[in-house]
Amino acid sequence: MGQFIFPPQNFWEIPLTTSVLPPHFLHILPLSSLGPFSALYHFGGNGSSTPSAPPVPVTSETLAMSMLVRPQKRKLTETLDDGPRKHSALNPSPSLSRPPSRRLSENREVSRDPSSRPPSLRDLHSNRGSPVLFENGHLQTPRTFSPKASIVLIGIRGTGKSSLAVILAATSGRRLIDADRYFHQSVGCPRAVFKKENDGLVYRQQEARVFESMLGDNQEGCVIACGAGSMERNGQRLLREYAQTHPVIHVIRDPESIQLYLKAWDTQKVRHFLDLSGPIYRGCSNLEFFNLSEARSDLSTDGDESPAVRTEPRSHTPIPFLTLKRVQRDFLRFIAFITGDIAELNSQHASFPLSLLPVESRTYTTAVSVPFSRVCEKGIDIEELEFSADAFELAIDVTDSSGQPNLDSSLADSISQAIATIRRNIIVPLIYHVESYPTVGSLSPSQLPTRSSDEIYLNLVRHGLRLSTGFLTVDLSRDDHVLSQIIAASGRTRIIGHFEAFQPLPGGWDGDGYMKVYERARRLGCDIVRLCQPAETPEDNIAVQRFRHRVHSLPVTPLSLIAYNTGPLGRMSRCFNPVLSPVTHPSLVTESRTHLRSWVTAREVQQSLYSAFALDPMQFFVFGANTTYSMSPAMHNTAFKICGLPHNYSIHQSPTLRGLNDLVENQYFGGSSVSLPYKTECIPLLHSMSTHARAIGAINTLIPIRNVQDLDNVRLQESSVFLEKCRAGPIKGLHGDNTDWIGICNCIRRGLSPANAVRSSTTGLVIGSGGMARAAIYSMIHLGVQHIFVYNRTVANAERLAHHYNRQDLHSKEASGSGRPTVHILESLSDPWPADFKQPTIVVSGIPAHSIGGEPAPNFQMPTQWLESPTGGVVVELAYKPLNTPLMKQTRSLSHRGWVALDGLDVLPEQGFAQFELFTGRRAPRRVMRSIVLQEYKDDEGNDDHDAIQDRLQQMDGQPS
Repeated sequence: MGQFIFPPQNFWEIPLTTSVLPPHFLHILPLSSLGPFSALYHFGGNGSSTPSAPPVPVTSETLAMSMLVRPQKRKLTETLDDGPRKHSALNPSPSLSRPPSRRLSENREVSRDPSSRPPSLRDLHSNRGSPVLFENGHLQTPRTFSPKASIVLIGIRGTGKSSLAVILAATSGRRLIDADRYFHQSVGCPRAVFKKENDGLVYRQQEARVFESMLGDNQEGCVIACGAGSMERNGQRLLREYAQTHPVIHVIRDPESIQLYLKAWDTQKVRHFLDLSGPIYRGCSNLEFFNLSEARSDLSTDGDESPAVRTEPRSHTPIPFLTLKRVQRDFLRFIAFITGDIAELNSQHASFPLSLLPVESRTYTTAVSVPFSRVCEKGIDIEELEFSADAFELAIDVTDSSGQPNLDSSLADSISQAIATIRRNIIVPLIYHVESYPTVGSLSPSQLPTRSSDEIYLNLVRHGLRLSTGFLTVDLSRDDHVLSQIIAASGRTRIIGHFEAFQPLPGGWDGDGYMKVYERARRLGCDIVRLCQPAETPEDNIAVQRFRHRVHSLPVTPLSLIAYNTGPLGRMSRCFNPVLSPVTHPSLVTESRTHLRSWVTAREVQQSLYSAFALDPMQFFVFGANTTYSMSPAMHNTAFKICGLPHNYSIHQSPTLRGLNDLVENQYFGGSSVSLPYKTECIPLLHSMSTHARAIGAINTLIPIRNVQDLDNVRLQESSVFLEKCRAGPIKGLHGDNTDWIGICNCIRRGLSPANAVRSSTTGLVIGSGGMARAAIYSMIHLGVQHIFVYNRTVANAERLAHHYNRQDLHSKEASGSGRPTVHILESLSDPWPADFKQPTIVVSGIPAHSIGGEPAPNFQMPTQWLESPTGGVVVELAYKPLNTPLMKQTRSLSHRGWVALDGLDVLPEQGFAQFELFTGRRAPRRVMRSIVLQEYKDDEGNDDHDAIQDRLQQMDGQPS
């Protein structure tokens, strides 16, 4: 590599295509976590960085790294701008009269001047742009943007927007532009210096010219991070204009995390400044992202480990490289949704096959409704609430009593944080619902509910639009002009027209009232209609079925309809409503046990459907030649039981493929896992295969097809296999799929740090050439890896595997990379790593780790010359007998260099989640399935893995990958 001395003038605009740490990672991670880069710098008390001895050879790559990781010198008297975050619990508005939020401590190294004094509000604006609210009112934009539109991030210091900008640039190929550096580049000196040397009018004119030039010249393919200097009056005007066609995202964070970053203010001052600045930033942005910080694990002995990071066994050093992993995932999903990046969304959804189908297109789906006031409570378990539901509805059950024309800033922050917390813990669509009668739940039967004003309602709904949830409800009892404002600004958020009658309309479901409401929702442009009324007699449950039939008999294509009765007598209608029936969780119930129960749970809905013979109990199997020790039966049967599904999963062992006939002849056959040696032998018997299984050339999942029409449809649209689930009958065909690659892919995602985000130069390595090696290569292609190497003891087998993929054109399927992936061969463990390619940051081993047929265990370890990635990487060991293989021991010994180890017990439940969805058409109970795999694990070769298993059970957080 050639050396260079001076960075290019516009370095901050260069696409981040090398494996480097984002600029502010040093603020977020302990110095020891920098691995090989910790030797490059030592930090003075003022946050400066200087080379340390001994000198390190300077190459273009190491110098680029030094430029990216070196933090800027900042005075604490500067306006709040950007920075790292920590996790805290929700901070509800004080007016909600709920317990204060939990503050979780975090060890973080933040460079600051120890002589700095705590700044006052006047100090904040002494040498930077002073944000002043440009005009009152909400910014109205359509929120539908070109996929290439540049993205602007704004927010006060400490919200982490610069780190988010770097993450987005590194993973998407967008050019990164920092507004303050752009100003410096344009005028030849920093903003603060220019402002000090010129009067206010000259500065404002220059700032407006530079800012207008920056936005005008960078309309596409950029991510622009703006400091407070960009928030002058002219800057606000330009941002408002830019937001008509571009995403302008207000990044916020909880006060505790900002205070920890500043190390000067107290939390109350930070909260006060957030209240003052919130309306200003919201007034010139059209979207909002709450940068939820990572919590530190209470189980960690040294207080320096994220719950997303597992230490195993206890004697090994914690891995802090994954601190930003969930933040990265949350933000990239948010960006993919608002920009309509279908390829990225499909890539993420492929881990959970049900996500590829619109939730309203499946039958007997449920939505758990959770009040906002409960989400704000300390210790709330979001994943437990989501458990087995198909959607998560956040019901905003509070009102804004501030009397301000806009939404109270503190309440808005709390709602944004609630949405961020929910998103981090769920995989199902999120519905944002504002209660028009927020006190109705506490009323006595003799009291009439009081409806909130249109202004208050609109403020709360508009804020929901800024958060870009999958669905948002509109109250159909409001006037057209109110609803039209909401629907016109909905962007990619789908609208549910909601109408709740507290007394049945004249004629009930058989009258014309509800049909008129339905037609009005269609005219306004709603995507789904939700209607409900209290049931006065059991016959009302039959009447709502008649109404549903009337809607489906209309000559035009009907909107998806949610129609049910409320109250104790209406529970049956909620069980048999086919689309997003409202359910609750037992922990949310406040009704007295002596009163008639009006609520139902998702588990009760499932049990009712089977008890009424609407669905049938099915039989599932693991099919193979040697399946005695499979953990799949325990994993699936436990999941069936806890979800209220009367299915059974058992072993079907057969010495020949003919044993499959027994399964196909069983009219209650619901599906089967496929084990060796039949993963390829089954293929000639299939009527259809998923695109994944076809590309891999092997299957591990069989799905029966009972509807003759689906035999052709499934070839055209494989998602149709979800539409007829859990109904017994003769089998007309078999559909094959592969979820092994999903398990591997999710583990790679979980262990790959943001510093190693997949780019065009990323390199992967696969050990082995069997069926799992095939799945491993496909998972890397899916993630966008373009350079994949294979090592196998028998070179001819590796060559056949490489040929299998090199002859396919897979680069445009779902991978984010634009180039065509290529599989290369490594012939010997003693070979150096090919000089033309970067060191691998993704390694998957698909060879056995135990003795087979009297042959000794391979005891495979990676050659040290193949483990020289400066930022480490992730190693996925597909074997789990023994659990702590030589490769896992080797990887964990390199944890200080950024290497993360995951094994077969991580992969098995991940692929099982997808298989559960394919089998049942229901969401998998992820935490339960992970737990049972660990509890059922037994090593027959006498290795003592008990401590490691117990550690993992304790540290398991159950989060989606």
